[in-house]
Amino acid sequence: MTKEERSAAFKKNWDVYRQRQAKVQEKVETDVSLCNSLVSLWEKEPLSWAHIFFPHHMRKPTPNFHLSIMKALLNDKFLAIASPRESAKSTLINFIYIFHGIFFKRFRFIIIGSSTFTKAAMYLETIKNELRENALLKSMMPFPIQIVKDAEGDAEFRHVDGFTTKILCKGRDQIGSVRGVKFGAYRPDLLIWDDVEDDKMVENPVLRLELERLYDEAWTPAGDKDKCQYVVIGTVLHDDSQIAKMTVQHEKYPEYATLFYQAHLNVDTKDEASLWPEKWTLEYLHTLRSEKPLVYAKEFQNNPVAGSMQRFKKEDFRYWKTEHNQYVLFDEEGHVSNTGDLRDCKAAIACDLAWEADREADFCVIFPGFLTPFSDLLLHTYVARKGIRPDEIEEILFSMSDRLQALTGSIVPIGFEKAKLEKVQKWLLKGEMRKRNKFLHVKDLLWDTDKRERIEIRLQPRYSQHVVYHLHGMGEYEHQLLRFPSATHDDLPDAAQGLVQLLQYPKQVKQVPKPDDMFMRLRQFTIDSRKRRTGLGLITHPRQHEAVPAQVAILS
Repeated sequence: MTKEERSAAFKKNWDVYRQRQAKVQEKVETDVSLCNSLVSLWEKEPLSWAHIFFPHHMRKPTPNFHLSIMKALLNDKFLAIASPRESAKSTLINFIYIFHGIFFKRFRFIIIGSSTFTKAAMYLETIKNELRENALLKSMMPFPIQIVKDAEGDAEFRHVDGFTTKILCKGRDQIGSVRGVKFGAYRPDLLIWDDVEDDKMVENPVLRLELERLYDEAWTPAGDKDKCQYVVIGTVLHDDSQIAKMTVQHEKYPEYATLFYQAHLNVDTKDEASLWPEKWTLEYLHTLRSEKPLVYAKEFQNNPVAGSMQRFKKEDFRYWKTEHNQYVLFDEEGHVSNTGDLRDCKAAIACDLAWEADREADFCVIFPGFLTPFSDLLLHTYVARKGIRPDEIEEILFSMSDRLQALTGSIVPIGFEKAKLEKVQKWLLKGEMRKRNKFLHVKDLLWDTDKRERIEIRLQPRYSQHVVYHLHGMGEYEHQLLRFPSATHDDLPDAAQGLVQLLQYPKQVKQVPKPDDMFMRLRQFTIDSRKRRTGLGLITHPRQHEAVPAQVAILS
């Protein structure tokens, strides 16, 4: 081959090589561009990222409410979520969202708070196990994230460039210890409060108040005020639970965006549906509702008094009013069902005292009522305020007792529980009675059972038989009844059950004698004579017609 032919062949081969290299470079650039696009997509779409790398955690189709939760997580600094049990809310937030934040370097210092330390540490352990064992995750990361600190409930994750994220776990009993905690130069920038409450804890008002104090005074100040994201997740187990205060009531935490979900939607309507049909079929929800109403109400509907758990129902409420010292009772359709004179009724006043004026304090309740001769309980205008002073209570009781005694013409008993505060008030009241030379009829109320039991035992049967009547405008009392036993306060129903104790025996209706009618007496005498009867209580001999005294037996 000549020099010219060799030169031409070389040039031809070089051109082919350059073309191939150009195609390879183009493919590499395409692959890199595609990879960058995927990474960019995964950074914005944590659920897409999770479906690729953790399909074993994402075994069911993603429901729409998961998309809403993730969108809120990516956008809101303050977020409170009430979601049913088994809705994968903890997996979504404590695993996917946290792991995604580590992967894309979004957080420096994360704290997970839960009802127990073990439960919080369990989520952290899942993240560590995936970093160690997930082959797909390792293949996509030429320089894997290293676990440089590996303790139970305490771990640090470091990228190849030195970016490190710390995760610390706390149980409910350790929440106070987060005050002032730092990781190097960083304060927490993600605080997750996950199912910190449980059934037993929310039943105790003191523990509920203590948990709120910990959240406000320890948990909230722990975060970096400029950068920290606060996420609260849980299930509403009580109307006064922390998650309820942040999602249902919302007055104290207006800065929080809220999401509230129920597993069973539009119950008993044509639009009935399941929040997550692939997990909870309607058949399953109906079965749960009938067989486990408490579980259904609390853990799936975020409503502790839903369905059959409701002790008092709106349709059992009846109403009454006064007209010229007469009581007028109305039935469920608003028609007059009975009337009577208040002088034929007994009256009483039940007291449930509280002197504190704090927002969390109980109401001071002074509740009057009447009992008709037919055992209908008529609830009258009550006083329910916080921070009523003892001298104000005395004035209310004297004036209320005078008014009720004038209406009924009989003594008005005033009932107090046998608690320390009531004993003090009775002692003060005794001195005031001597000063005024006016003496009230004070009685002790039975303090025999748990408050919830005594309310339910004494009031619920009367409501079910429709013999308790309200005045219109008793909204707070009706709210406490409808939300019982989960209501934030139950002071009004407790005072109402005190009225039941005080008003056990109704007055007897006075018998008005019939006018004497001479004609009717003579007519009856004639009829009795013809039938050989000489009157009640007498037996006549068929022949001698002599009257023999006899004792009348009244058969009931």
